[in-house]
Amino acid sequence: MTFPSREFGAQEFDSDDKIAEFARSKNFPGILMKLGKVTGPNASEIWKQMKAESGASDPTWNFNGKFLVSKSGKVSVPRNVEADIEALMAEDDEL
Repeated sequence: MTFPSREFGAQEFDSDDKIAEFARSKNFPGILMKLGKVTGPNASEIWKQMKAESGASDPTWNFNGKFLVSKSGKVSVPRNVEADIEALMAEDDEL
């Protein structure tokens, strides 16, 4: 899931259509949210929820805002992305 935002140097395209076209051209396999904010009180509700559950602060750059969600729904901030993803994938399927 990705949350496009123009809050970091306006590096993101300026419309949902352009963002979706770019994502398709790169074969992005995830969920693409609408262009919006990820910092402050105007951040999307799901972003604010993940931030609150994980104890994260607002990202200071677009590549700093990452969350992992376990099979049981626990939200965390990755410390070592690859190792953390492997640990989550190995999580017991009994929930």
